[in-house]
Amino acid sequence: MKENGKALHRHDISDNLWEKIKDLLPEAAGKQGRMAHDNRRFINAVSWIVRTGVPDRDLPPEYGNWKNTHRRFSRRRDRDVWKTIAAEVIEEVDTQWLMIDATYSKVHADGCTAVGGNQAIGRTKGGSIPKSTLVLISGESQVRIIVSAGQEADCAYVPPLMAGLSVKILIADRGYDVNQVIDTACARGIKVVIPSKRSRKVVRTYDTELYKKRHLIENVFWWLKQYRGIATRYAQRSDSFLAALYLRSIFLSF
Repeated sequence: MKENGKALHRHDISDNLWEKIKDLLPEAAGKQGRMAHDNRRFINAVSWIVRTGVPDRDLPPEYGNWKNTHRRFSRRRDRDVWKTIAAEVIEEVDTQWLMIDATYSKVHADGCTAVGGNQAIGRTKGGSIPKSTLVLISGESQVRIIVSAGQEADCAYVPPLMAGLSVKILIADRGYDVNQVIDTACARGIKVVIPSKRSRKVVRTYDTELYKKRHLIENVFWWLKQYRGIATRYAQRSDSFLAALYLRSIFLSF
């Protein structure tokens, strides 16, 4: 493997994406602090761990020292570097319409041993499960992700996910047909494209053609879960799992 040359492994970061993010990383050229010459190898190392789902200490030697890799990943996690980079690589976000949906990831036994709270791991009939709530804005651009416990209601996270976004159309499945979501959207003048629940006494009409766009968010979930560390959560801390989701988003952006 070449540290700053072309990617020699199939899943390593591409040259084009590297050119987009290399100056966004800490210790990059022109920034205060010591210059890190192996940032590209570090990104590939973290990606390899999330993609394979193996423990950090099983990192192949050509990707560098596993302890240093874990330490650097944690520091960037605590400083929201992964989230910042993911936001930077999303270009020309169109807020004409917004989608919201959630998916589940089974928690591995190794991910259930964190100290301090449940770390967004809920107990359901299917076992220990976290839920990653994803907002999709236009095309396949992810803008906000929240990790929550599996038994928590998705609708509770709609207002904070939409905060600060200028949206004209909200698209979601009937699981989001609750008064809290509908009232929040209508109060902001947002067109709601959500099928009514069967329990609704007054059934709302919705644009069926716009609703067909929901396959885009399902596609994003499918691509996210190509990484085994996301399809099955091995990370003990919820913010580490969230950082892995943002890292995968970066790789999907180009």
